[in-house]
Amino acid sequence: MQADKPMKILAVRVGRVGDTVMMTPALTALLQYYPEAEMTLLVSPVGKLLLSNFHDNIKDTWTWDRSGIFKPATDKNAILKKLEITHFDKIVCFDTSPRIGGLFEHVNTEFHQYKGSPVLKHCAKAYLDFVAEACNKPVIDTYNYLPVNKEDRESVDQELEKYGIKRSDTLLMIHPTFSGYSRFGIRKRKAKLRKLWPAQNYGELIKKLVNSDTAIKAYMVLLPDELSYGEKIVRYSDNKLLLLKSESTFERYKAMIARADVLLTPDSGPMHMASALGTKIVAFFSMKDPGDCGPYMEPEKFIILRSEDTEYPERGVAAVDIQTVYDACKKLLS
Repeated sequence: MQADKPMKILAVRVGRVGDTVMMTPALTALLQYYPEAEMTLLVSPVGKLLLSNFHDNIKDTWTWDRSGIFKPATDKNAILKKLEITHFDKIVCFDTSPRIGGLFEHVNTEFHQYKGSPVLKHCAKAYLDFVAEACNKPVIDTYNYLPVNKEDRESVDQELEKYGIKRSDTLLMIHPTFSGYSRFGIRKRKAKLRKLWPAQNYGELIKKLVNSDTAIKAYMVLLPDELSYGEKIVRYSDNKLLLLKSESTFERYKAMIARADVLLTPDSGPMHMASALGTKIVAFFSMKDPGDCGPYMEPEKFIILRSEDTEYPERGVAAVDIQTVYDACKKLLS
């Protein structure tokens, strides 16, 4: 007698780094609800890199690159063709977009699409509640999660040792920019107000932290477009901050975040990655509610610094003073 075929599930979230990370608790729940199931993911190209080794039950990953002129249509057509020849027992879509939901209009299978939350609720928690309802299962309480290979952890330790950072040192990692950052991006003016703490402030903070404790070391890992801003911070810190160039792999970057004791960052993709890797976080927020999209992890592991809690919230994150950031970093580093 032929054994029953395993259940097949398609999970969909075509988004940026933070969007993908906030789906990971719901993915964990799906894998617990159906431990024998084979899962396929439909994500963005960056989502594929991020979740490359998430779980052995994930057998395939489809991508939809929605940027550019021709790529979105090409990828969409490829997905539609795959849907014609692939049977799923359940499709769970975490995107609210009708355009993405429309991919499955003619698919004859059980389909569930997230419609948003009528009340303020963290996105990751809303996804957990949605997937529990879609599967008619009890809600599983779990936080963001990303795995890191032991080999990558060891490689990062060895790399940092070349720059005088010992395995016993206490590490602060800084990610000072945000998705789409550019020195000349006029359209990003509001984003800069909301997320870009002044380079001089970062430099003064690093000097203050390093001078307070010689075991504290600080570093950044930045993309090419971000390096000039990082170099400013290094100069203001009197070269007390290590600047490394990001490589085209998430595995090294995940290991770099996991190695840090604390990540200091605005509301950003790396903030969500840190929450999924168990790294403590000090995060800047301005004009956005962290109750919706802040770190989804144990509450004692992060501190939110909001411009709305200062005397001059209209200044954005620049309104948060150096001493406040220093106190938050010291608290989590200790």
